[in-house]
Amino acid sequence: MFEEPEWAEAAPVAAGLGPVISRPPPAAASQNKVPLEDESVDVAVFCLSLMGTNIRDFLEEANRVLKPGGLLKVAEVSSRFEDVRTFLRAVTKLGFKIVSKDLTNSHFFLFDFQKTGPPLVGPKAQLSGLQLQPCLYKRR
Repeated sequence: MFEEPEWAEAAPVAAGLGPVISRPPPAAASQNKVPLEDESVDVAVFCLSLMGTNIRDFLEEANRVLKPGGLLKVAEVSSRFEDVRTFLRAVTKLGFKIVSKDLTNSHFFLFDFQKTGPPLVGPKAQLSGLQLQPCLYKRR
């Protein structure tokens, strides 16, 4: 048996899931360099977290840590997208295929991608679809 780190004790345990695997605290990493082994993760989630100007770095890091066939889930504010198809094409060039998309919500878009392999383009290739608009907040 192993002992959970202090930060993991507060994490809720979902019914039917196995024990929490001991990992470094989330604060010890950034999205573009996480302390995880290559191809060691089944699912990566970006929920309102593609706010940086280096979205490509974040997605390439997700590709690095995801196992082959792993799932990448993205939830972002709908107003940030000028052209969803261009965004989806850019993500597929980074080694993913679109599994599902939900554009029905007026505020958020949801995407599921599956890792197909390493990025299909070199690091200097321009991927304009990854330049999302600033987030617009409206008073309600």
